[in-house]
Amino acid sequence: MRWLLPNIISAFDNVYSGWILWNLFLAAIPLLLSFSLFRRQSLANRWFLAACVLVGIIGVLGLGPRIPRVMQGLYNLLRDNSSPISGFELLWLLAVTAFAGLLSLKIFKTKQDPQGWLWWVGLVVFLVFLPNAPYVLTDIIHLIRGTSSGQIRILVVALVFIPLHAAAILLGFEAYVISILNLAAYLKQHGAKAMVLPLELTIHALSAVGIYLGRFLRFNSWDLVVDPTGVIAYTLDALTSKQPAAVIFVTFLILTSLYWVMKQITLGLKLRIRYARQGIDVLD
Repeated sequence: MRWLLPNIISAFDNVYSGWILWNLFLAAIPLLLSFSLFRRQSLANRWFLAACVLVGIIGVLGLGPRIPRVMQGLYNLLRDNSSPISGFELLWLLAVTAFAGLLSLKIFKTKQDPQGWLWWVGLVVFLVFLPNAPYVLTDIIHLIRGTSSGQIRILVVALVFIPLHAAAILLGFEAYVISILNLAAYLKQHGAKAMVLPLELTIHALSAVGIYLGRFLRFNSWDLVVDPTGVIAYTLDALTSKQPAAVIFVTFLILTSLYWVMKQITLGLKLRIRYARQGIDVLD
């Protein structure tokens, strides 16, 4: 079995390049925001802080393999003098990053009026990053790439890649489910229970569009800030073309179905935990 560990390391270097940790980090951002915006009192401060630290560590580890590509992209952006807006886009991206950091500290560490402007900005950030959570469903492509390359042993695929994919997809999609459930709980608390189902379906539809833009057109969440007109143009083109519209519709159906199943499982587990704390046996 001495060969197993080197094969696993080689497989990760050649196929994954840190995508699992990075995509889980992106999926955790809307999850943390959902607790901060909608269910802040349901999570103790120490646990919330621990979750933020853990997510930060995951993000740093996931970003590591991408640093050369990020640096190359910034270098190409600075070197490209043919477009007068390239420098502006870089400065705008840095400004947005700094603002997002200050905003997150402001939201997380202070008690703001939930209807204040910071809350609404946080809500926009939450909705922009939310499609990153169900996006992990499309990362099955990495498993296909790994198994079809012929460079990875079947034993490594069976014992490492498949369980790892299953865990990553489950965690990412569960972050999506809990985020929406937190939003639904907030709406119910404010007397807007009738809006829950329409809002869930709307979020699934928007997430389906976001997944298509991310997987096939290779847009990222920050492109909405850096190049919003380009994202809108490509989105309108996708929605008015038959094949992209069909892909988006199928994705919407998959998201809706999986969300309903995972929602029942999540609420069932929550109920079991509540019963256990009350000393109630659900089999009675």
